Amino acid sequence: MGFIIIIGIIFFIGYYLSLKAYPFTKCKICNGRGRFNAPGLYSYAHGRCRKCGGTGRKDRLGVRLFINRGGGRS
Repeated sequence: MGFIIIIGIIFFIGYYLSLKAYPFTKCKICNGRGRFNAPGLYSYAHGRCRKCGGTGRKDRLGVRLFINRGGGRS
């Protein structure tokens, strides 16, 4: 039982360090491009992705919980 707890703690610390080093992932809606193409007749037209705001990246799971990037409460 103690071995499982130690493995869990090691996994948690590793994930936390990974979040500190790489806090973003690519947006699944626009596939990291920051834009999406209009379907149908105007296929050449494109707009900003609404999910990521045109940045092409999204916070990884746990970033808001563990990492404070200066935008929180004081």
